[in-house]
Amino acid sequence: MDIFNNDFLPDGEWTSRYVKNAFGIDEAIKLPVTHWKHFDWLASNGADMDQFTMEYDVNRHIGQPYHISFSGYVEKMLVKDEAHRHRSGEDVPLYINPYRPL
Repeated sequence: MDIFNNDFLPDGEWTSRYVKNAFGIDEAIKLPVTHWKHFDWLASNGADMDQFTMEYDVNRHIGQPYHISFSGYVEKMLVKDEAHRHRSGEDVPLYINPYRPL
């Protein structure tokens, strides 16, 4: 299996935004547009996204067997959040993974 196969990479456009890092300082991270849609959906449903990104910046260093970037960890956690909500039966739009069952 080729680890550089496009099946492993999100489709579409990527864009950067500033979010709060572990120190509460704005830092630019780059994510696929679909991930930003889920990010915005969480915010529109009352999630404190500053707290979300600050906690994930700290947590990305805990128990990881490898170094992961801030952008990469936020991306990973948005995928996990969408999948968890979908599997729990919540009414969540599937922006990140609309074509495959989670």
